[in-house]
Amino acid sequence: MLLADYGDAPAFSSAQYHFVSLGERNEETTAHNLLNACLDQDAERLLPLYTFELEAVVKSAVLFEEFNIHVLLPDLFTFPQYPLSGAADLQSWAVYDKGELIYASVPLLRNENTAGLNGVFYVEQGPEGLKHTLFTIS
Repeated sequence: MLLADYGDAPAFSSAQYHFVSLGERNEETTAHNLLNACLDQDAERLLPLYTFELEAVVKSAVLFEEFNIHVLLPDLFTFPQYPLSGAADLQSWAVYDKGELIYASVPLLRNENTAGLNGVFYVEQGPEGLKHTLFTIS
């Protein structure tokens, strides 16, 4: 697993993870910088977490896929269906990869239809079923 952030990065790694710096934050070149970092590090998947990253990467997801980097975000057409804030329950969350639930903090999520979901979501039970809110860092 590769962890990355902007600015100075801690100089430590282990057999399970490696931390790298993405350089100085520049919102105008976010997608380009993330793509370069993924290519430099041979990343197979990208999970953007900052709000400015989500918005930039969802518009460029096709470019990432052309380089065989799977973006863990909803596609450009379904992205607007998932709010970026407003989740009341911050303890219930799930990670989906191409519709497959790969982690859930509560067992209830494992029985829900999640076809096509990509990303990390806060999940709340509502009257119409589960409500998914994209996990972000502001």
